[in-house]
Amino acid sequence: MTTKAIGPIDWTEVERPALLTRRFEFPAYQHAQTFLNQLGGLSKQTGVYPDLSFGRTHVSVTVYGSNGTTLDDAAREFAVRAAALPAVTVA
Repeated sequence: MTTKAIGPIDWTEVERPALLTRRFEFPAYQHAQTFLNQLGGLSKQTGVYPDLSFGRTHVSVTVYGSNGTTLDDAAREFAVRAAALPAVTVA
């Protein structure tokens, strides 16, 4: 497994399986809930549906490449847009 950071948005890229992952931290549950709702809207817009796990003050997001072996532009664009969601700035 090889990992690397992909710039200032703090996502980790894994080569096998091809994925991007990031944990978002929030000061309170309502901020995490808002972020989850925003991610749902982003998924509907982009057609990218990541794996999510969450707790009271965090959300972990994993975006897989569409073919399982490489990350496509849609996965990378989703990561960039998710990192820019308004709820992210509250942490």
